[in-house]
Amino acid sequence: MKVNAKKENTRNMIRWRLRVIMAEKKITNRELSELSGVHATSISKLKNVDEIEQISGRVLNNLCNGLSRAYRKRGDNRIITPADLFDYTYDGDDYTPVASKENTTSSESFEGKQGRKSSNESNFQVVYLVVEKAV
Repeated sequence: MKVNAKKENTRNMIRWRLRVIMAEKKITNRELSELSGVHATSISKLKNVDEIEQISGRVLNNLCNGLSRAYRKRGDNRIITPADLFDYTYDGDDYTPVASKENTTSSESFEGKQGRKSSNESNFQVVYLVVEKAV
C-alpha cells in the first residue's frame, strides 16, 4: 500500500474520504483496526491523506467491511462501499495529465485496445487496485 502525501502536479480529481466517513460516526483508528483487521498505523496513515497513490483490493475490502460493522454498531445499517471512500471531481477538458513511463504505457495500451488514437490530451486517470496475497 502506497500513500501519496505530496501534492505536486495533482488536481485532486479523485479524493480519499476515509477521514470523513470515520468522522460521521466518530470511529476511532483502534476500533476500525479491530473491526477490519487493518493495522491501526496503516489506518492512521490512510486517514490523514487526501489522495492515495495505490491501495490493495484486500485492504479496501477490509476497510469497507470494518466501516460497515462500525456503522451497524451505532444503529446505522448503511453498507460502506469503495464508492463511498472516493470522491471524484471532473476537472474539465483543459486537464493534461503529467506523463510518466508507467502511465504512458498503461494509457497507450488502454487506448489501443479501445480502438482510439493515442493522445497526450486524454482526460482519464488509471487507478490500480492490487490484490496482495497473505503470506
